[in-house]
Amino acid sequence: MKNLFFTLMLFLFVACSQDGSNAASSFGDFIKPNYSNLVSTMHCSLKPPNSLNSLEKFIPIFVKNFESSNIDDSEVYFYFPLIDEKTNTSQFKLVLKHSTEASLKNMNQRLDGLEFSQVADCTQYQPSQNLARLKIDHFSQTEMLLETMACEYYENYNFATLNLVFEQLIDTLSDAVVALELQYLGTESSDRKFQWVTIFSSAEDRKLFLNNWRSLQVSNEMQGLLAEQASCGTSEVFRAYKVI
Repeated sequence: MKNLFFTLMLFLFVACSQDGSNAASSFGDFIKPNYSNLVSTMHCSLKPPNSLNSLEKFIPIFVKNFESSNIDDSEVYFYFPLIDEKTNTSQFKLVLKHSTEASLKNMNQRLDGLEFSQVADCTQYQPSQNLARLKIDHFSQTEMLLETMACEYYENYNFATLNLVFEQLIDTLSDAVVALELQYLGTESSDRKFQWVTIFSSAEDRKLFLNNWRSLQVSNEMQGLLAEQASCGTSEVFRAYKVI
């Protein structure tokens, strides 16, 4: 899983030499991601004796209730971890993409009113993140495959460094064999930490992309470059379902 993100992220740093990193520290203060939305994530666990069937019964009720008060065209997703190609349905993420904090408050009120706490325990571990869509491919279906990885820039590297080679990344991915979307998530509290997200239309598309990408000689060279510029954790893969 981690190889995909190493490969993609290394494109973002391929133009960075030592001189480039020093330059980034000076102009990085005013080159920022083009954030368009907020992302709020709740980490949830189904309560025994509930099952996926309990969640499937709850979702239509919640959708009808929330849509009547959707004040900013928010989107709601359920992310289920994919481990060894098997979907874990007992642990999941409830994700809200929104533009105002009032929308998050509204969703929490709706969940409380519908007694979602009887179905699952949910906790929001971190503040809402800012979302920048770096490459957009619109998927018509409501089910997607999402891969995410948390990273942290080393000293003297930041989004300004990433932005320098963004056009090169997009040009390279224009020949990708499948459609994919790239997202960058950050918080106001830290310029060093960020989250990198790749979205595919299906698991099959992800496998096709990986097989094609790994066949390129440049992918191995880029893994070393990323290791010099940023530290990233192990990637996680989810089946994502858009319900609103």
